[in-house]
Amino acid sequence: MDVSPSGGGNIEVDETAPSSYPATSTFTSGASVRLEAVPASGYRFDSWSGDLSGTTNPTVITIDCNKKVTAKFSQIIMHTLTMQVKGSGSTSPAVGVQSYEEGTTVSVTATSGTGWQFDSWTGDVADPHSATTVLITDSDKTVIANFSKVKPSWWLISGIIAAVIVIGVTIWLVIRTRAS
Repeated sequence: MDVSPSGGGNIEVDETAPSSYPATSTFTSGASVRLEAVPASGYRFDSWSGDLSGTTNPTVITIDCNKKVTAKFSQIIMHTLTMQVKGSGSTSPAVGVQSYEEGTTVSVTATSGTGWQFDSWTGDVADPHSATTVLITDSDKTVIANFSKVKPSWWLISGIIAAVIVIGVTIWLVIRTRAS
């Protein structure tokens, strides 16, 4: 059996790493051989090819003839996500720079500060008007949570004015009644 890695990593044959590749080992017919693809730092195991297919790792192959097996590895690509806030509030992930593997789906949440409200996201998010949404790290990204001050409602203001008038009239009537 010949084994070779493709990309960054090694293949352990029955829990032993060969010193060089392609590595040739001899086994009796019918033997079960354990293969494990071991990625190097910054790489990931993708799949087997040749006389073995799939992504199961570690795996066992039965020797019934000469075999050639390759473990395919790929480099892990990292992207940055820069979170920012405009106004008063916080985000999850936190404001600052985080790193994610390419293709990671990241949930982002905006929480407004007291007296502030969430308005929208600036940046590449699935739903810019939802305080909780997602993005996919397919490149470096900057996302800004936009908040604005809560404006008092006219109903609230008119209610306060009406209460002040009622209290004022009541005090005036009490004073007038006592004076008479």
